[in-house]
Order: sequence, then C-alpha cells, then structure tokens
Amino acid sequence: MYLYIFVLAAVIAVLGIIRVFRSTVDNMLTEPEKVQQYMSGFFTKVALVEFLPIILVILGFVFLQGEQQEMADAYVPIAIIVILIIFNMFYVFSQRSPAGNVEQDMKQRIQTLIFLTIALANSIPFIAIIFIVLSVN
Repeated sequence: MYLYIFVLAAVIAVLGIIRVFRSTVDNMLTEPEKVQQYMSGFFTKVALVEFLPIILVILGFVFLQGEQQEMADAYVPIAIIVILIIFNMFYVFSQRSPAGNVEQDMKQRIQTLIFLTIALANSIPFIAIIFIVLSVN
C-alpha cells in the first residue's frame, strides 16, 4: 500500500508543473515584454511545487524499508506513473504552437520552456518508478 505514496508524489509533481507551465505560457503570450520575469517565476514555482513530492518520495522510501513487497504489487503503481508520464508528454507537446501570429523569438522561448517542463515534470515520476523497483523483491 505504501507504493501509492510514490504515485501520489508523481501525480502532484506532474499536474502541478503542468499548471505552472500553462500559466507561464499564457502570461508570456499576453505580455511578451516580461518574458524573463515569467521564466524566473516558472523556476521558482516549479521548486515550490516539487517540494511536497520530494518529501513524499522520501517518506515512501522510509516506510518501505521494513516492508516486503512483491513485484506483482508494483505493476499497478508503475502503470499509473507511466500513463502520467505519457500524458505529460502529450499535453506539453500539444502546446507547441499556442497562437498563430507569434514571433519566431517567442516560439523558440516556448519551445525551450516545453523541453524544460518535460524534463522537470518527469523527474519525480522516474524517481518514483526507480524507488518502487528498488523496494520490491
């Protein structure tokens, strides 16, 4: 049952970072002159969003130290996390061209933000999968 702590951490991380990403892109498109400010705010907000999932991953690993888990118990949590990773990739890549008449410079900044978001949002789910695999026999 403690394996679902990792799933909860992954869900909070992915959905929180996607929300921060979406608001950052919207702000960048409405006020392009403040792009640097929004990018800085993006990293600050991502750090705040990832605080709770990191704590949950640590707690999950601590709780699982004495527990004996079978690999069959890990299939559903791993499947949920993999679906979450795929959802993240599809959602973030679907935001590639948010508006028709956007300057090339803004498109490049959004593209950079997309790749940063994918890396940051998938880090906790990958860590969760690794900890789940390490905790089963």
